[in-house]
Amino acid sequence: MVTGMDIHAGIYGRQSVGRANKSEVSTVTQRAAGVAEAKRRGAVSITEYEDLGLSAFTGDGRPDFDRLLKDCHGGRINLITVYYISRLSRMDPLDAIPIVTELLNLGVTIVSLTEGEFRKGNLMDLIHLILRLDAAHSESKNKSDAVRGAKRTARELGGYVGGKPPYGFHMVPATRTTPDGRPVVIHVLEPDPDEVPVIRDMWARIKEHKDMPYRPGGGRRHPGSLTGVCAQMTADGVPTKGQRVGKKTKDSVWDPKTAMRILRDPRIAGYAATPVYKRREDGKLTSTIESYRIERDPETMKPVQAYAPIIPPDDWHELQKWLDGRGQGKGLARGHAVLSAMDVLFCDCGAVMTSHRATTPNKAAYRCRRRKALPGQHEGECTISMQTLDVYVARRIFAVIQTAEDDPGTAVILAEAARRHAVQTEQPEIVGERRSLVAERADAKHTLEELYDREEAGDYDDPVGRRRFRERRQRLLGRMDRAEARLVELEEAVTPTLPIHLWLPVGAGDVDPVGEGSWWEAATTQERRDFVKLFVRRVTVSKASGAGRSTPVEKRATVEFVRPEQTEGDGAEADESRQREVIAVGVCRAAEPR
Repeated sequence: MVTGMDIHAGIYGRQSVGRANKSEVSTVTQRAAGVAEAKRRGAVSITEYEDLGLSAFTGDGRPDFDRLLKDCHGGRINLITVYYISRLSRMDPLDAIPIVTELLNLGVTIVSLTEGEFRKGNLMDLIHLILRLDAAHSESKNKSDAVRGAKRTARELGGYVGGKPPYGFHMVPATRTTPDGRPVVIHVLEPDPDEVPVIRDMWARIKEHKDMPYRPGGGRRHPGSLTGVCAQMTADGVPTKGQRVGKKTKDSVWDPKTAMRILRDPRIAGYAATPVYKRREDGKLTSTIESYRIERDPETMKPVQAYAPIIPPDDWHELQKWLDGRGQGKGLARGHAVLSAMDVLFCDCGAVMTSHRATTPNKAAYRCRRRKALPGQHEGECTISMQTLDVYVARRIFAVIQTAEDDPGTAVILAEAARRHAVQTEQPEIVGERRSLVAERADAKHTLEELYDREEAGDYDDPVGRRRFRERRQRLLGRMDRAEARLVELEEAVTPTLPIHLWLPVGAGDVDPVGEGSWWEAATTQERRDFVKLFVRRVTVSKASGAGRSTPVEKRATVEFVRPEQTEGDGAEADESRQREVIAVGVCRAAEPR
C-alpha cells in the first residue's frame, strides 16, 4: 500500500506492432524514459508494465494495462508515466474518459513525457487530457480508415493485400490506374523461381509413389506420404521459407502440416483465391487457415485464373483428391491387409483392429489394439484370421448384390454404394469444384448471417447504410444461388451405376464369387479395399468363445452396410423409394453385356 506522500510509479509502455524500428517509439525507449522521470520525481518504487503488439484503439484486452489499473485501485500505484497519452488509450474519448477520470479520482497523477502532467482538481488539466485523448483517437481512426481504403483500392486493382506472400510466390510492385485515371503502385504475386521447383518436386514425388503399397516399421517412411516427402526435403537440404527470409524462423523445418497448407493453396494452380480463417468459439477470427475460397466468375461460376499455374489445374485437383484421403484412419496403401487400412474394422470393445503380419498368408490375422481392459471388456487378445474374415465380408457383399432384385431392402444399400462409386471414380477436377462450391456456399451463408446480426444491432439505420445493406445482401444471396445451381448441375451430370458386370460377369452362373477364377481372387489389395469401402460402413469382431475353441466367423463378425444419409424433413419411405428406382436402373444397366 502507498503510505504518506511517497511516490509509487507505474511505467507503462505499449506498441501496436512487435518491431522497434518502425514509426512508433519502441517500448524499450518508452520505459527507459519513464523510469528516468520517476526517479527524477523521487519515486520510492518503480513497476514496469508493457503491452507489445497490442492495440489501444480496438479495445481488445491488454494484460499489463489491466494489471496497472488493478494496482492503482489497490493503492499500490499513485503515479503513471507514459511517453505519449496515446500509449494509454486510443479509444473513443467517451469510452476512455471514465477510465482516466476514475484514476484521477483515486489520486493517481498521469504524466505524459511529451504532453505534460494531469492530476485531480485542475479543470484545465482535465480539458487538456480530453483533447489529447480525442486527438489520439481521431489519429488512429483516420489511419485505420486510410489503411482500409488503400487495401480496398489495391484489391480492386488486382493487388495482393494478404501480408506475407504464400509459399511459391513473391511480391513485385506494379503500377495500375484507378477509374479516375490516377496511377497507383500496388504489389502483385508472381511465382518465386526458387520455390516453384520445390512445389513441383513435392507433387512429382507424391504422384510417383502415392499408390505404392509398403510395409511399415523399422523407421521406414512411405516416399509418397507427406511425412516421407518432408523427410526427404530435409535430408536434401531444401530450405523452408522461414530459413530463407525470416530471422525468427531461421531454424524452421519441413513438417506435414506446412506441406499440406502449401499443396492445398489453389493459387499454385493459378486460381484467384483467398484464405478462410478459423473462428474461435466467440466468433473472432484466428490466424489459422481453415480452407481457401476460390474466386469465381459471377455468371459461369468457373474459377478465375489469376496466376501462371505452378502445378497444372488438372494435376492440382488430382492432388486434392489424394490429400482428402490423408488423416487418421485413412492411411496409405500399407502391406496386403484389406480391412485394417480403411477405418472400418473394430473389436467389440471399441478398439480398432490392425493387421498382424506372418510368414505365410494363412497365418496372418487381425488383432485388437486395446492395451488395457476396462470393466465389461474382454480379457486377453482378440484375433481373427485375416483370410477368413476378408472372404466372409466379401461373401456378404456379393450376397447383397445378388439379392438386389428379389429383396427391395438391399436396394438402399446399393444406392449408397452407387453414389460412393460415382464419387470414387469422379474426375478430380469435378471433386475439387464440388468441394469449392460447398465452401463458397457456406462462406456466403456465414457472411450473410453476420450481415443480419449487424443490421439487427442498428449498424445500417441511416439511408446510406440501408442501401449498402440491401446491396451486400443481394450480392451474398446471388453467390449462394449461383453456387447452389452449379452444384445441382454437377449432381445431375452424375449417373450412379455400379460395375456389377465386372464383379459378377454375365453368364457366370453358379461360379463362386470369391473362388478360383473370380474377380475377387484376381483383384489387387487396393481394388479389394475400394470394393469393400463401397458397401461396408463397419465390421465388428468379438472374441472367440473360449481358448482352444474354433468359433465360426459368422458368429464373431458383424457387418454393417452403408446407408444413404437422410435429408432433413424428407420421409424415409419416399427417400427409400427414390433410391430403389435409381439403383434398379443402375443395376440393370450395369448387368447388361457389352
